[in-house]
Amino acid sequence: MLTIAGITLKRLREPAFFLLLLISICAGYFMSGMESVASQISSDSFLIHLVYEKSRYQPVLASSLLAFFVSLMLACFSGAAEIPRDIATGQVQFLLTKPISRTSYMFGKYLGILATCLVFFTLIEISIVVFYYLAENTWYSFPMILRQFQLTIAFIPCVAVIVALSCFVGDIAAIILTVLYLMFSMLFNFIPVIISMLPPGVAAEVSNGIYVLYYLFPNLIYYFIDHNTFGFYSLVLCIYSVSVAVIFLMIAAYRLNHMDLTRKG
Repeated sequence: MLTIAGITLKRLREPAFFLLLLISICAGYFMSGMESVASQISSDSFLIHLVYEKSRYQPVLASSLLAFFVSLMLACFSGAAEIPRDIATGQVQFLLTKPISRTSYMFGKYLGILATCLVFFTLIEISIVVFYYLAENTWYSFPMILRQFQLTIAFIPCVAVIVALSCFVGDIAAIILTVLYLMFSMLFNFIPVIISMLPPGVAAEVSNGIYVLYYLFPNLIYYFIDHNTFGFYSLVLCIYSVSVAVIFLMIAAYRLNHMDLTRKG
C-alpha cells in the first residue's frame, strides 16, 4: 500500500509538476497580502453569516483559500487519471502480481494523491508566509498559520471522491467528472440557505427531494467557517471528513474489486 503511494508521489519529479510548483509559488507571492475570506465578502451578503463568527477566532485567509483550490485542482487533473491510466497501460495488473490486494492498491493511490495535495498546499502556504514577512516585516502568528493548515482536513473527503469517480470512467472523463462534481458540491452546499429563504409552504414541498441530492455532496463550507481551532467543532469536522472519505473509498473498493482490469483504454 505504501509502495503504491510512493509510486504516485514519484510523479512529482516530472517537469510538469515542477512547472506547476513554480507557478504556485509565484501565485503565493501575489496572494500573500490578501486578507481573510470574510473581509472579501460584502457585509450585505448572506454568505458573511456562513463564514464569519465575529473576531474571536482565527479566520481563513483568502490566499489560503486559493491555495486550497489550486491544490485540489491539481488533484483533479493528475490524481483522477491515476487509476484509469494504470488500467489502460496494464500497470495495475503488474502491480497486483505482487502481494497486494486491489483494495490496498486503491488505498495506496488515495494516500499518494492526498500526499501530493498536502505537499503543494504546504509549499504554497510557506511562500505566502515568507512573502508576507518580506512585505510587512512581521510574521503571521502561529495560531493563524495553524488555522490555515486546518483546511487540509478538507482534502480527506475530496480526494476520496476523486479516487471513487476515477474507478468508474476513463482518464479524461474522470478529470472532467471530478471537476464538475466538486463544482456542483460547492453549489449544493447552499441548498439549506436557499430553502430557508423560501416561504414555509414552498420550502416544505421542495426540501425532502432536494435534501436527497444535498447529502450526496461533501459540504466544503464547513471548512471555511471561522471557529476555535482546538474546539469541539474541529473534532466533529475531522469525524465528518473521515466518515465521508470512508463512504467513497468503500464505493471505490467495491467497484475496483468487481471490475475487469484487463480492458484497455
